[in-house]
Amino acid sequence: MTVVEPQSHEFRGNMLFGDHGDKPYWALRSIYSHEINGGVKDVHVEIEDEEWTVSLSHQKCGLQPRASDSVDQLYEYRMNAYGRGERKIPLLIQPRLGWVDDDRSPNSVPDDLGEATNVNIQTAVNIEPEEIRRLFPKILKATFDELGVGWNSNFFTGSLHQYSNITQWELYVRIQRAMARKIVKMDGILWRIFHLLGNLEGSKFVYSNDNTEILGYNHQVRVDQKAASEIMPGRQHGKQFKHYHPQHVRGDGSQSDPLFHPKFGVLFKSGLNNNSVRWFDRRDLRHELHENLINVLEWAGIPTEPGPCFIPDDHFTPEASENSVALYDDPTPDIEAQQESILVKKLLSVCDSKRDKKLLEQVALADGGEVHVSELEAKVGSSSTIYRGLKKLKGVLQSDNGNVRYISEKIRQQVIEIITVTEEVIKNKTQILEDVLSVDPRDFERKGRAWQNWLNRYGAELVDSSDNATKIRIREVLSMLKSKPEEWAPEVVNWGKIAWTKAGRDPVKFNNAIVEFDRVDRNKMRIKVSNLLKRLD
Repeated sequence: MTVVEPQSHEFRGNMLFGDHGDKPYWALRSIYSHEINGGVKDVHVEIEDEEWTVSLSHQKCGLQPRASDSVDQLYEYRMNAYGRGERKIPLLIQPRLGWVDDDRSPNSVPDDLGEATNVNIQTAVNIEPEEIRRLFPKILKATFDELGVGWNSNFFTGSLHQYSNITQWELYVRIQRAMARKIVKMDGILWRIFHLLGNLEGSKFVYSNDNTEILGYNHQVRVDQKAASEIMPGRQHGKQFKHYHPQHVRGDGSQSDPLFHPKFGVLFKSGLNNNSVRWFDRRDLRHELHENLINVLEWAGIPTEPGPCFIPDDHFTPEASENSVALYDDPTPDIEAQQESILVKKLLSVCDSKRDKKLLEQVALADGGEVHVSELEAKVGSSSTIYRGLKKLKGVLQSDNGNVRYISEKIRQQVIEIITVTEEVIKNKTQILEDVLSVDPRDFERKGRAWQNWLNRYGAELVDSSDNATKIRIREVLSMLKSKPEEWAPEVVNWGKIAWTKAGRDPVKFNNAIVEFDRVDRNKMRIKVSNLLKRLD
């Protein structure tokens, strides 16, 4: 499935440079002190066909110089660069002096860092982190060239230190106003997420809604890591889901103005996680934010492929993403689902009634998936018994002029599998069937649904998706021997790997995962995926 590509909005973090130690910092100190008198305003430069307006300034630093330094006060050096539209790169360049065996060593700087120069990104707007990394040294060099000041062009162009990090990142899309109300209305997706988390012990989440100017003026659901993992499968970062209009809401007479329509964004903040994300893990973080954004829109009933419901602005263009994301089942309960499930009642009755089970079996195995009531009487019972069973199984089976069939071929195939396994595993299969019945039939072939469909099909669960501890649990009873009637574990897990990859996830991470499943001998097995897949060879 093709989904829309979101735009980076607000980004904060730290680019730490160690290749030249603290030399870039002291070079800047000399320039600011002796060449530009502490700063300049509105220097115009052109970088990669984009005009930038740059201002330079400085401020006192809270860190102390080393005892061996010949200065009494350290400073931080600011660069604010404004590009096309609302693109902005505000940076604060800070000293990292090593402070080895020095009583003045700050607690906020790692002891093993050594001499370096930190570039603190202070809420860059509408620009990707890779662009910030690429453009910053070019803008700084071009600004100094314009001012007639010498600067070493090798500074800030080397590799980043491993302690470089991301502390905030938001991706957004702009949605047609009437469509966006699905997100913030009383029974909309943000309310449903909030109610989903209502009884989640040990987590922290907040729903903040401001309708002062308009419905959905500023709605936010802020969730910590535990709550975020309840919303989406696997280990998730804490984040905010945001629906918001500009400060001054556009009236109905300005519908052609992109700002008439609200933004919807997903925001990572280190404060919701008690830690930042490594700069080198930025692609994984972006994928997670993109996946969260797309799934919430799906659950709200908003189309996620590029189309008229998305509104272009100066920075967001509703184009197809080059990346795949997984589409998951909506975890939020609707009003009816909070009551006792009719579907569960039906499936339980199937397990308890031989006639109903026989009815499901005969229709599933019929030629072409359809059979007349008259043909069922010999194996199931009288026509009145059959029609009572059909009434009970409404939503699973349907009858048209006495011709009985399943409501979808996919469900029929699932039932065929159910009736061919041993009684020992029927409960697991019943749960799997319930999951399949809850999926929109239109979703079965959608590319992004591949991972969720695999999870549903085998009653699987992504328990943990951290870098070093990815774990997958499968409720299905599997066999380690290909000759057994139960499904062969290596093949099932290989299908899972294919689905995982289609969802845009790293196949290496899947290979390193631990998978846990029930064996036909009723014992549980835990095995590394890569070792299990070797049995396919």
